[in-house]
Amino acid sequence: MKYRSAVRFVLVGALGTGIQYGIYYLLLDIFQRHWQDLGILTSVAFTAGFIIEMICNYFITSFYTFKMRPSWKNAGGFLFGRAINYVLQLLLLNLLIWLHLSEEYSGILAIMLAGVINYFVLLPFYKDKKREK
Repeated sequence: MKYRSAVRFVLVGALGTGIQYGIYYLLLDIFQRHWQDLGILTSVAFTAGFIIEMICNYFITSFYTFKMRPSWKNAGGFLFGRAINYVLQLLLLNLLIWLHLSEEYSGILAIMLAGVINYFVLLPFYKDKKREK
């Protein structure tokens, strides 16, 4: 019972990872067909996937993971946590590419590594003595 929100967070995170990586991979494929040197387009594809996933994830995290209605307090905390998560993901993505890991593998690895941190950043913003349904 104590770890229920953590388990739900992992499930939502897996769904979010699928959404983000799916969009990233699709855009990466499209960009690779039209440009030989991806350069900044890798970051553009990654950012587009992140933004779409973030919108979906906010509502699922609020209603399912923490069983609370969206509010300005948890929206602010969520955006703060996701901003940190985005910077970390983008740094990891570019570091892994610099280390000669493919764009495809770098993307999924960066998402997964940064996702672990996100739960602990968000948790304080969703802690409330009066839980709403």
